[in-house]
Amino acid sequence: MTSIVVNLSDLELDPAATLDSGQVFRWRHLNESRTEWMGIVSGAQFKVTRKVATLVGSDRNSFDFDELISRYFSAGDRLESIFSSFPSDDPLLNSALSRFSGLRLITQDPWECLVSFVCSINCNIPSIKLKIENLSRKYGKRIDSSLDEKSYSFPTARALSKAEKNDLLNCKLGFRWRYVKFIAQKVAAGDLDLEKIYSMPYKAGLSELISKDSGKTFGVGPKVADCVLLYSFHKSEAFPLDVWIMKCVKKYYSTELNKLPEKLTLRNYLFIAESMRERFGINAGYAQLYLYEKIRRDSVTQSKARA
Repeated sequence: MTSIVVNLSDLELDPAATLDSGQVFRWRHLNESRTEWMGIVSGAQFKVTRKVATLVGSDRNSFDFDELISRYFSAGDRLESIFSSFPSDDPLLNSALSRFSGLRLITQDPWECLVSFVCSINCNIPSIKLKIENLSRKYGKRIDSSLDEKSYSFPTARALSKAEKNDLLNCKLGFRWRYVKFIAQKVAAGDLDLEKIYSMPYKAGLSELISKDSGKTFGVGPKVADCVLLYSFHKSEAFPLDVWIMKCVKKYYSTELNKLPEKLTLRNYLFIAESMRERFGINAGYAQLYLYEKIRRDSVTQSKARA
């Protein structure tokens, strides 16, 4: 197929920071300097550098590649304006903003994002990537690519709704197979309409995704729901609380929370996340993204130093 190139020079984008930040799981770097990346987005396979995105394959005959890139990398987000909305007296966040400048919030397909973060439950990133790749190879469409490799789009809800238990287990989903099949059936039947969440306020969207609130998902708690709201619906006030962010909150922000709850129940999760929203405002999700990256990278650096 003919390559299509989109200029990214005007976009404040650091591909390595953005594509390896735990928001998405279908990317790999192509060189040791981590400046060139290959990934699959909405059935399109493309390479990305700081300056250009190059389409190399697709599972369809035609689509607007410019629009896909603009949406995926949240081109409407002006990082300088977002950064200026944060408290100026936060040395930890200021350090993260400076160090990882060009880390952008991804706006990905909600269906793929939801399944990806359901697959992330009690998993590390390499394991998540393996699960998603296995599902795509088993149930996705073959991508017509100019490269000498077989690549597949992410499967539809209808395809996964018909999947057999043993096949999902062979995709290494483990206990999560029940969650994925249940959600796929709800989406395929129209009981869970992900498109409607775009127009919902943040808290309504959160309730729609949390299993105990809506009954339309299975295995989805507030952390997975927040990830989906932030990384696909661009609800920028979402503040996902995972192990890394909880370490950060306890170490640097616990004085603002008076007595930090010991057990992360649903009520405590919502309390802590709301406290972070009060501190960071409408763009709290961006603050979370940068704090997560700093805490995670600092931990890796410290581990290497001790080795």
